[in-house]
Amino acid sequence: MGSAMRMRAAVLWAGVAAVAAASAAAQAPPPGGEAGEIAACLCLMQAIDTLGPDVSAKQRTLDGVRDELARLDAQLQSARAGMDVNDPAAVARFRQLLEQRDAAFRRSTGLVTGDLGSATARYNARVNEYNARCASRPLDLGSVAPAALRCPPPY
Repeated sequence: MGSAMRMRAAVLWAGVAAVAAASAAAQAPPPGGEAGEIAACLCLMQAIDTLGPDVSAKQRTLDGVRDELARLDAQLQSARAGMDVNDPAAVARFRQLLEQRDAAFRRSTGLVTGDLGSATARYNARVNEYNARCASRPLDLGSVAPAALRCPPPY
C-alpha cells in the first residue's frame, strides 16, 4: 500500500509542478517583448557602429582614387598640349599615361557601383530600420545585459 501512496503523491506533485510552470509561462512576457525590442535596437546600434567605419574607409579609398584620377587628367592635359605627335616615344608615354588614367577610372567606377555602393546601402538600411523601430521610443537599456546580447552579423 505504501508504494501506491508514494506513486499518487508523485503524480500529484508532478501535476502541481505542471500547473505552476504553466502559470509562470502565462505571466512571463512573450518572447521578443520589451526586452526583445531593446535587444534588437542594441543590435541595430552595434551594426551601425560596425558598418559606419567600413563605409568611411571605402569612401576614403574612393576619394584617393578620384584624386589620382584628377592628377592623371592634369598630366594628360599638360602632355597633350606639348606633345610632338611625330615623336614615337612621346606618343608611347602619352598612351601609357592614358592607360593609367583609364585604370584609375575603372577602379573609381568599380568602387562606386560595387564596394562603396553596397556598403552604403547596408549602412542606410540599418539606420532606416533603427530609426523606424527605435529612434522615437525611450529604451531602458538596463533591462538587457550586453554580455548576453547575441547579434547577427551586420553584413
